[in-house]
Amino acid sequence: MLFRLLLLPVALAALDPTPQTLADEDYHIYTDAPRLLLNKQRLRLLKRERERQSMRWQQFDALISGGAALPEPGFASALHYQVAGDAASGRKAVDWALSDAADPQRDLRQLALVFDWCAPVTNKAQADRLFAKIERVLSAAEPAVNEVARHSARALAAIAVADRLPDHAEHILRAEIVGWWDGGVVKRIANGEPAIPREQLYSLYEMFHAVRDNLKIDLREPDGAYFKSLPVDHIASHYPSPLEAPENEYRVPIYFRDGEPDLTEAAMSRAAEMAMVAFDDNALESQFLQGWLMQDRFLMKGGLGAVYEFFWANPYQPGLSYFHIPLVFHEASTGHVFART
Repeated sequence: MLFRLLLLPVALAALDPTPQTLADEDYHIYTDAPRLLLNKQRLRLLKRERERQSMRWQQFDALISGGAALPEPGFASALHYQVAGDAASGRKAVDWALSDAADPQRDLRQLALVFDWCAPVTNKAQADRLFAKIERVLSAAEPAVNEVARHSARALAAIAVADRLPDHAEHILRAEIVGWWDGGVVKRIANGEPAIPREQLYSLYEMFHAVRDNLKIDLREPDGAYFKSLPVDHIASHYPSPLEAPENEYRVPIYFRDGEPDLTEAAMSRAAEMAMVAFDDNALESQFLQGWLMQDRFLMKGGLGAVYEFFWANPYQPGLSYFHIPLVFHEASTGHVFART
């Protein structure tokens, strides 16, 4: 009888149905570099694209090898180093990150990527200077509530420098995930309030990828229904006619202002779509989105888009025709209604 009584609490604990919340998670980082976005599967795919000399690799490599002035030089050069093993590209990324051209507030995300991806070609003095540049931003006040890109950049930077600031990085990640995300954005989504500016969806998915790769946490879970329908919502929220630009055609996302479409917004909208597919490629909604993406006329070739096109596109992923999506789409949590002929 005594034996049974001693085992009873253990059995009850094992059967405890209380779900674990984001506040209960451990936010210390134990993964090896590269930690940010380049997990083993993605890096293997990108290196295979280089070996195949795919169209996306060739246009990306031509921009780097030709010395083109790129909007995000740290991201582009560091990516080229990781995929091609070109030490010169890695050193170029480090030199840019340490220069005055890289503003810590504006370019924190790129600084984190360079710190994480280019460590093998960074000497100690350079690594210390780059870390100090990142740490100054992380020690400053947290950004405004709705600046998704800044919150995402802080999370990525905390993951990148976690070896040097294990407790402080854990504190930052907990603040971003439990405080800003779960305590703010998730609640606004649940209440049907505007929560994620459309033009910052890409930054949000970078944070999703980095958190899942390093902490095994899917930040979409508290609002699963919203994120399940988001790929179709994203497809529906484009104007019917594409926009012809010198480098390629763009699908134009809806915008609420006067004037012409913003090609940077159009490029980052496509980048967000590719990041969505990469995050959940088995979902039916993602397969519709993949079918929407894999049309060569929209393949991005400009200095900004070509880097994201190479980084995220997966031409081996099957897709479904988006023409099978219902003609009228309604997202209950946001109130979005889109109709097409």
